[in-house]
Amino acid sequence: MKESSSLDTIKSIIIAISVILIIFAGLYLYAGNWPPVTIIESSSMQHGDHFTWGVINTGDIVIQKKVTNISQIITYVQGRESGYTSYGDYGNVILYQPYPGATPVIHRAIFYITWQGLSFHIKGETLAIKQGWMVIKGYDVIIKNVGFSHRNLVVNVSSSNPYSGFMDLIGKNGFFTMGDNNLANSPFSDENVIFPSIAYYACDQNVGIASGPVSFSQIVGVAQGWLPWFGIIKLVLSGDTQYIPTDSYYYLGITLTLIVIIAFLWDYLPERKKK
Repeated sequence: MKESSSLDTIKSIIIAISVILIIFAGLYLYAGNWPPVTIIESSSMQHGDHFTWGVINTGDIVIQKKVTNISQIITYVQGRESGYTSYGDYGNVILYQPYPGATPVIHRAIFYITWQGLSFHIKGETLAIKQGWMVIKGYDVIIKNVGFSHRNLVVNVSSSNPYSGFMDLIGKNGFFTMGDNNLANSPFSDENVIFPSIAYYACDQNVGIASGPVSFSQIVGVAQGWLPWFGIIKLVLSGDTQYIPTDSYYYLGITLTLIVIIAFLWDYLPERKKK
């Protein structure tokens, strides 16, 4: 009887490991990246201080799906024109390396810029300007009413420091990117814009997160899918807990409790015992 119980335990372990391997193999085939998933460690994509359903919170897990060309990435500007959204706002969220060997940054692609000499073009700018929510003024791109904070975003496409006057971004094609939460908490304001209310600098390229527009070679993948709060386990083990919303701990605790209860009932239901 004891030997049979030990064999059942070994079988259960083998089945559990096999299921995990099959899941990761399937994720790898879908994502085309290894590892196929990433755990969110910062709060730069959160929509506020609390856990929010459907957006990227600290401790969530997302799939990092490989892309083969830039046309597979929908920017905020393109998404706002067409109505395409992901993770609570327009456009795709991408993962990119700001420099070789760096931990990937997971932020929203705001727009894609190309240069011809000293003149620049933004993919989808014609309709955005016509609709009135985007204005180009010199080297400043102003986008009105952006994100959950409904702030006006100003992007300086010529300089990584919009107050310095250096023209260090000119001629560099690529994506301008930004964390959803970074605009809401940006302290860098500019009153000299075409809109009557204050606009804020918050793009990675203007606040020191990235040294220039994100080129295709820097992109790890596009964020796809969403598994909330399970990544907290890894963050707790590594001591990276400063940005985790308190609500996420509650939700994780409830979820794990339900899993244990279901597993217990599955093993001890009378009908299962009879079989």
